[in-house]
Amino acid sequence: MKTVSFSGSCPARSNITLVSQPMMRPFELRRICCRFPVGCVDLVKLRFYSSPDSDNPTAGPPNGLSMLADYGQVDYIIGDGDEKQMEHELEINHTSTYLKVYAQNDDYFAHLVDVQMYIEPKESE
Repeated sequence: MKTVSFSGSCPARSNITLVSQPMMRPFELRRICCRFPVGCVDLVKLRFYSSPDSDNPTAGPPNGLSMLADYGQVDYIIGDGDEKQMEHELEINHTSTYLKVYAQNDDYFAHLVDVQMYIEPKESE
């Protein structure tokens, strides 16, 4: 299993997209772990994507598959001073895939984004 880490500061009333290095072989996403600093008061939304490109837009969500869109009422998570761990298995069968974290900060203060995705690399078919 490998850990793909994301960290950055999301400015007040703004958005950022954090992008991994390219995944050069198929993999299975196993788990997502996020830490929300105290003071976020549920105003920072985190979304997770699998994408064929390395673009990191700030004006809106990135291209690609929203990993939480399949079954939930919403495709994001929020928090305040807590850690969220999601067992979320997703198989990605193509190469040159990028993992992305899209943060939307609706607060009047900047907040840290701290996410780890745990993947299991697969042999290319």
